[in-house]
Order: sequence, then structure tokens, then C-alpha cells
Amino acid sequence: MIQSNAPTYTSIEEASHDVLEVISKFVGVNTFFIAKNDKTDVNIISSFNRENLILESGFETLYRDSY
Repeated sequence: MIQSNAPTYTSIEEASHDVLEVISKFVGVNTFFIAKNDKTDVNIISSFNRENLILESGFETLYRDSY
């Protein structure tokens, strides 16, 4: 049996923090995020803002108002 050293997560919110941390080392933009989108609402699960705060984790908006 092969043992994995990969972390295990109990929620998407928990995993998203690690994902954004890794991506931030390779992507040279100020802001990116992980969101849930059900075509009615958009919920920002986690966000990364390098220098300027553009979008906060937990922000919610209607899908029709997002772009």
C-alpha cells in the first residue's frame, strides 16, 4: 500500500487556503480567489490580495451582479 504525504482537509474552505498559498508563489497578480457559484449567488470562499485589498473572503453577491 502506498502512503501519501498529501494533506487531508475537512472542508473546501480549509483546502482553499493552502491552494491560494501555493498559487501565490507562481501567479504574479494582485488578487485571485476561490468561489462557489450556483448561478444564483456567488460566495467567495477564500481570496488572496498581494498588495491592495480588492476582494475579501466571505464576500457574497448575486450571480447576475458578478463579472
